[in-house]
Amino acid sequence: MSAVCAALAADPVLASHYADFRGKTQAALNPALVALVRQAVATVHGIDSAPIDESTLDEGTRLCLAYARRMPFEHTAISDAEAAAVALHLGEAGFVAFSVLAALADAECRAELVDLPGLVGG
Repeated sequence: MSAVCAALAADPVLASHYADFRGKTQAALNPALVALVRQAVATVHGIDSAPIDESTLDEGTRLCLAYARRMPFEHTAISDAEAAAVALHLGEAGFVAFSVLAALADAECRAELVDLPGLVGG
């Protein structure tokens, strides 16, 4: 369970809505990509130290991971061309789901780092 989900446990309705939103976001993408994006973002935050072996990944997936790694601390430096390349690889709907996934992964890592459940008494 993510730190955000644990922090929301005191409010079952909100927790359910968050879990539903998170689940629908993840379901819109390939499960392997979801896992890789979550791992890449966690690595940026120092939560996961396992390197991702990109040698067998296609160019589009490598583009997605490079983009995802920049989301936590360099999102304002991502160029329109970089975003367009990811959108071309995933399609527009996939790009939106990917962007939400990366943002949620970032938020969940940050929540874990500050022990959000402990801060809210969850």
